[in-house]
Amino acid sequence: MYSLGSIIEYLKSGELIAYPTEGVWGLGCDPNNLEAVKKLLDLKERSSDKGLILLGSRFDQFNEYAFVEEYKAKLMTKWPGPHTWLVPSNKGVSTLITGSNNKVALRLSSHELVCELCEGFGGAIISTSANKEGLPTLTGVREIEDVFPDVKILKGRLGDLKRPSTIQDVVTDFIVR
Repeated sequence: MYSLGSIIEYLKSGELIAYPTEGVWGLGCDPNNLEAVKKLLDLKERSSDKGLILLGSRFDQFNEYAFVEEYKAKLMTKWPGPHTWLVPSNKGVSTLITGSNNKVALRLSSHELVCELCEGFGGAIISTSANKEGLPTLTGVREIEDVFPDVKILKGRLGDLKRPSTIQDVVTDFIVR
């Protein structure tokens, strides 16, 4: 397992990382490095049609990806915390992030280590559960090392949530997960 400083450097250099979140271990990368995003999708064997979550520590970290200011009051009813909102995306956001729709999944975290990670990185990061597509989420460091040996793992503790975050559409209020 790696320190926060080394994980931030790995992120900046296009590497894939694993880290604890509010409820499950996540895999992530720099959302502006599309080669890293492709590598992550390939590693998980995940369809690019599904889209990925962007995880941040500050509201303004999402401005380049989505029309968050338009929905700020509603978003802040559940943030910060383990609630992911689907928000209309800005033009130019890669379909590797949005998937086959016109919204981007955003979560403003309350997990202390995630916030330190995003602050140190200087922006939002990709967040997706630590698992191969269709398989259960891996529950610990040893499992992650076994399944994803090349992923750098940030040492830390999971939050108290016992499941992945809720995902809700900010426009329709529909709960996706």
